[in-house]
Formats: sequence, structure tokens, C-alpha cells
Amino acid sequence: MGELAIQTRSIEPKNFFAGEFPTLTETGTAGAAVKQYAPIMKDENGKIVAVTKEGKENVIGITAAAAEEDEPVVYYMTGEFFADALEMPKDVTVDDIKDALRKLSIFLRQERR
Repeated sequence: MGELAIQTRSIEPKNFFAGEFPTLTETGTAGAAVKQYAPIMKDENGKIVAVTKEGKENVIGITAAAAEEDEPVVYYMTGEFFADALEMPKDVTVDDIKDALRKLSIFLRQERR
């Protein structure tokens, strides 16, 4: 008879909301799978996709929840969020999009100590 192994699981919650600045949400349709808390833009078809290095000035918000291609996606158009909680694409940094987000009234803060 085999031995049962003990599984150990853990979760480290992220603080996402960094303050009390009002949030405003909007909805769209995902043009590709998008992660929760990812900066997004619209593609050539008007669908929501993860922001790219080339499209960083076209950022429109941050996703509230993950969505698969052609699914509805809710995103924040305003708010105050912790920068380290964002799900950034590999080729984009927070510094790349911080100014463009600020123009939308999306403010990124550093983690509290």
C-alpha cells in the first residue's frame, strides 16, 4: 500500500487598491486572453488586449478580472493602485505606462512599508 503525501499550499494576497481615489469601470470584449490587473489597450478591431511596448501610449485602463478571448472584460478607467500588483507584459514596464495612465486619472503607488 502506497504512502499518502501531504500537500502544502499557500497563497500570498496582493494589495491592489492603493487609496480612496474613485474608480470608474467600463466593459469591452477581449481580443485575446487577458490577465487580472493587466494594463490594456484596444486592438485594430476595437477589442481589449494587453498593452504592448509599441502601444503604450494607447493604454485605456487596467483589467478588473481575467478574461478569455471573445469574453466580456471589465476594466478600471480611473483609480489608485499599487504598481507591484499589476500583471505587466514581459516587454512593458510600469515606468513605460505610468505617465499615460496618469492622464486617465489612474495613479500608481509604491507598496506600503
